Amino acid sequence: MEVEQFSFEFEGVESGQSSGDTVEDPVKKTNEAKKSIGYVLDAVLEFGKVTGFADLLDRIAMLCFATGYSPFNALLMLLQRPAATHVLPAHQWQERYGFVIRPGEQPMVLLQPGGPLMFLLDVSQVEPGAGALPLPIHLSNPYAMADAPDVDHAVHWIAENAKFDGVRVTPAPLGTGFAGCVSRSRSGATQRLTVRRRPLPEAHDVPVRFDVELNRSYSPTEKLATIAHELGHVYCGHLGADRDDHWKDRSAVDRDTRELEAESVARVVFASLAPGVQLPDHLSQYFAEEPDLAGASLEAVLKAAGRVLDIATGWGPRWKSGDQKSAKST
Repeated sequence: MEVEQFSFEFEGVESGQSSGDTVEDPVKKTNEAKKSIGYVLDAVLEFGKVTGFADLLDRIAMLCFATGYSPFNALLMLLQRPAATHVLPAHQWQERYGFVIRPGEQPMVLLQPGGPLMFLLDVSQVEPGAGALPLPIHLSNPYAMADAPDVDHAVHWIAENAKFDGVRVTPAPLGTGFAGCVSRSRSGATQRLTVRRRPLPEAHDVPVRFDVELNRSYSPTEKLATIAHELGHVYCGHLGADRDDHWKDRSAVDRDTRELEAESVARVVFASLAPGVQLPDHLSQYFAEEPDLAGASLEAVLKAAGRVLDIATGWGPRWKSGDQKSAKST
């Protein structure tokens, strides 16, 4: 999912002072609390955890309905675990389903009615324990896909070689209902790229220009479909032109066209690297009926898919001769 830029100022946080706090201006503490949550909320909006303010409100309402918690606690869930869908305390996951906490998972911290804090886990943060019961169908991964051989190898090298084009791929705790997202980076960070060349590998520090987040709880096959889609946005120019003119700026195309092109890239890449495995609905929804191709660029799609397939091999991610000239002339 390609994301747009939003800004949001949060004004609804109250700050109290516990007995252990040092004496401090309460107005200053309240302002700092507002700024802290406002900053995190801006990041949630900017980096695609939700697609806009209306989506944020809808997600809060959905979590209120699903969990019975307050709107503010629903917001805290989204800030800590984007795409959280079903949350329970650890002991209830154990008692109801026989599920236990996945290693390395951090519970969400919410406000306890009548008390200080409570700790909950999303369904994506737990796994079957001994004698576990099957989860209800509405709690299962909606993007589950069959395994395919050697896909983890392809995902690794796509993520590694995409650095060459300024893409940083980060595993993220996104919940089962959120596969991934891509956005322009404003951090000014660099990352280390090791290029496999003969006779010796070459190492370079490259700037981060695009950030891709992949759901770390997904299988390699599910990650492959997602990373192909997100890189489709990058290489089709939906987030702007490449600094070396390998692809042009096509950010002005409408959202439906951008998603159709990204899905088309994922379709070509996935069928090439994992033939016979069906794509999930979120990566084939634009093909449910014959798509409207007005405004779409087959050239951009095929070139983007070719780039992803090239960098999946693990060797030096050199652009083919003629690509730069082609990008400038299109």
